[in-house]
Amino acid sequence: MKAIPIQISDEDYEWLSVQAEQRGMTVAQIIEEMVRDASESAEKEMEYLLSDPKMRNRLLKSRNSTEELPYEIVRKKLGI
Repeated sequence: MKAIPIQISDEDYEWLSVQAEQRGMTVAQIIEEMVRDASESAEKEMEYLLSDPKMRNRLLKSRNSTEELPYEIVRKKLGI
């Protein structure tokens, strides 16, 4: 297992500390659980999308994005 440093706000650390204390875990264990759950959720979503032939084709045809668009620009382009 690899260790990585992360930076979180004082407010987020406080929230994590409360969660950890309530569940008898460490803050690191809470973060690991959150990352694992997010990863499993993403895998399930991808599995679901790939199970539909139409969505599978759309995903396979889509280009890999090498640049990110800021949220506000996307909203403006979509007119929302």
